[in-house]
Amino acid sequence: MTTTPPPRPGDDRSAGGSPGGSAHAFVSRDIAETQAWLNALLRRDLRLEPLGSDGFEARLTVQSLAGAQITRAEYPSGMRLKHGDARDDLTIIVAAAGGSLYSAGLQTLAAVPGRGLLLNTGLCESIEYGRGSVHTTFTLPGEEVARILQGAFERPAPGQLDIAGTFDVAAPEGATIVAMMSAIEAGLSGDAPLASAPHAARLLRDGLVMLVLARFPHRYASWFERTAAPAPWQIRRAVAFIDAHRDGPLTVQEVADAVGIGLRSLQEGFRRHKHVSPHDYIKQVRLAAVRAELLEPGSMRSIEAIARHWGFVNRGHFALDYRNAFGEQPSQTRRRR
Repeated sequence: MTTTPPPRPGDDRSAGGSPGGSAHAFVSRDIAETQAWLNALLRRDLRLEPLGSDGFEARLTVQSLAGAQITRAEYPSGMRLKHGDARDDLTIIVAAAGGSLYSAGLQTLAAVPGRGLLLNTGLCESIEYGRGSVHTTFTLPGEEVARILQGAFERPAPGQLDIAGTFDVAAPEGATIVAMMSAIEAGLSGDAPLASAPHAARLLRDGLVMLVLARFPHRYASWFERTAAPAPWQIRRAVAFIDAHRDGPLTVQEVADAVGIGLRSLQEGFRRHKHVSPHDYIKQVRLAAVRAELLEPGSMRSIEAIARHWGFVNRGHFALDYRNAFGEQPSQTRRRR
């Protein structure tokens, strides 16, 4: 018996969408019905098989948080699941009872009580949930993980997330992971306070993801290595380089290369000495150049042409950035010259 439909594909996945809301609950003894419900929920082609001949039952509750899903699942009689296609994600599994096995090639990983599991289920061929299995799962699509990484390190993360490992839920890092997952569940229950606090919801989601990525091996693990902060003179040199190249194509990596330091060191130095990221500093410099030209009495170029010259190609984003920086619209600045 299905009590509520699964979230529709695209629910809670847009950048401006609600970060969470009411839970989607499902209870069924029909494996075909469960398969259809999970396929709609996860947007995958999954094939379910009973674990034994003594029937089947699934009890599922799903909540959404800024594109992520928190699922509490119970399979009293167990179940086997095979992937018909692969979709990258970051999945964290915490078992309360029973256990589950995740098979990828020659490797098999287990989630059992006291031992959590994290992996990209897009790398799994099959999953087996043991009898009496009860577990909570956090799942975030791979493209969202890539956006979080790009936002944190200001460079693209196009490769497949090759993460797989277990953790002790009683150890400090494991207990923190479990506590953050519990906080998300609590925040989406009852009156769902996280549903009306989108920024807090997204920060909580990103904090959990960054904690996991910082503590376990994967292809981007080197990005999380601590680096020494650059000296103030190196940041002054970076600022001078940005000022000298403010009217042409310029990336943060190019600034780091010009100064002779790593990207992470440059980012840390700007946050420490300028209280802003290098990317945002470049934007500030170019906005100041736009403002200076708008105030020039002899300037004949249109506002759009000026903005485009200084690297702002999206009119809507430019107008918003300008207003946030100076408290007025570009047209208001021009009228005051």
